Amino acid sequence: MKKEQKKLLQLIQSIEGDVLAVGITEPYLVEAFEKNEHIHKCYFLNSISNEQGETKRKKLRKNFSIRNLRKRFHKKKIDYMICNIEEILPYQKTFIKDSVYINKKKLYFYGSSKLELDQIWKRYTQYKAKVEHEKIKDTCFTTISNEHSKTNKVKDICFSIKDILRTLYDTIGDLLIN
Repeated sequence: MKKEQKKLLQLIQSIEGDVLAVGITEPYLVEAFEKNEHIHKCYFLNSISNEQGETKRKKLRKNFSIRNLRKRFHKKKIDYMICNIEEILPYQKTFIKDSVYINKKKLYFYGSSKLELDQIWKRYTQYKAKVEHEKIKDTCFTTISNEHSKTNKVKDICFSIKDILRTLYDTIGDLLIN
């Protein structure tokens, strides 16, 4: 087993409470979620269906769309979130503000793209979240602590405008360079 896989398994075994897993489709990781007795409920945002596989704790697995994230969960309901960075890139703008809204403790990102993780790092620091990076071979791990981060509608609107201006600035810069 690779070091990245071992790190993910150790992470899954150490968490407890309600968990939201985004983009986790590997069978050994799904099995690790089901074996962990400290997890009360585990929600998956991917293509795994409840009918796939026979498990004794099948009732703990629920699937739904990423667009319904804020509608589905109440404020600060989820204890831990584990996300594959490639799965959330198309929904990055809304996912960041929704994850700060629903997450109580820690949020973990893993993926091979350091550039996207840096962009996510900039956006989470707006909410005063603590961000830590770790790189194991080709995979980057980012831990975001949302324990002291706060959000409201005015902040979300201001940060959305700031993000739009930042992307516009980057786009104009890229066009001028080319």
